[in-house]
Order: sequence, then C-alpha cells, then structure tokens
Amino acid sequence: MSQGGYVTLVGFVAQDPRQHETKGGRVTKLRIGATPRVQDRATQEWRDADTSYYDVSCWRRLGDHVQASMRKGDPVFVKGRFRARSYEDKTGQLRNVIDIQADTVGHDLNRGIANYMRQPPPPVRTEGDPAGDWQAAPETAAVAGESGGFIDEEAIERFGQDLEEGLNEAGFAAQALGADEEVDATTPF
Repeated sequence: MSQGGYVTLVGFVAQDPRQHETKGGRVTKLRIGATPRVQDRATQEWRDADTSYYDVSCWRRLGDHVQASMRKGDPVFVKGRFRARSYEDKTGQLRNVIDIQADTVGHDLNRGIANYMRQPPPPVRTEGDPAGDWQAAPETAAVAGESGGFIDEEAIERFGQDLEEGLNEAGFAAQALGADEEVDATTPF
C-alpha cells in the first residue's frame, strides 16, 4: 500500500497550461480553480464560496496531452498526489509550496461534451524488409482519414455544423433516433 496524500480535485482551468523542460524531464504546469457551492442556512439559497487555486504538475506524456487538450475556463478534474517543495524567492526568503503531481487529468463531463482522440500507435516494420522500411500501422491510416478508415468525415462535419446552429439536447436526440421517432423533451438523457 502506498503512503502519501492523494487528492481528487474538481474545478476549472484558471490559466492556459505552460510547458517547459527541467532536469527531471518535460513538465506542464496547470493552475486549477475550485469554487465550492454553499447553502446559506438563513435564506436557504445556494451561493459560491471563495475560490481556491491549486498548482498541478503534469509530467511527460500526460503533460503533452494536457497542453494539447486544456484551455482556460475548461471544467476539469485531477487525481494526483500532494507534493511539498521549498524554494527561495526573489527577496531571499524561504518559501514552502504544496502542489499536486497529477496522475490523471480529464474534462468534467458533468458540465459539457468532450471529444476524445486516441493517440495513433507507433509505426510498424513492414515484413520482409530488413532495411527497416517503416510504414504506418493500419489504425494510423484510419485516423489520418485515408481510404478504409473508421472515421466518417462527413458525419463529423455535420455534427460541427449542428453545434454551430445551436441544436439543444432534445434536437440532438431526435436527430439520433431518426425522423420517424419522437423524443420527449422532458425525458432526462
């Protein structure tokens, strides 16, 4: 059993991710804001409490994916470990900081829709060519949209146009079910 302070943080991306190289490798820094909702006992109304901000470190491949996927304002969740570190600030004072070293980062799908894009597999060696003639794996060709692929480019284009036209959830459901079936707009999805 591992020891340490694990945390799951749900919030929003407060700043666009920043990536840089260190002695330990490539790291992406992410600033997360979390605003809890509290109920005022006197009025029974819900309101936002004070926002807390957290620094999150995402290393190597996770950091690359965070850099490519996250933008300021995105709803996000982070699972990781607390990490304490010390540094000397510009005035020479010793500062102690606790940040989160992320194991997992993702969009919070309770607050919106996200499109997942799987990383293409590494290239494979073609048989019978000892010189090392490399070619992309069949899955890579499909992702790239070459003939015989699994991605329906026209469907993606139609989906994007529908999003721009502002269809609501009931409209999407009706479109998915087909023209001959109706959707009850009050039915939760």
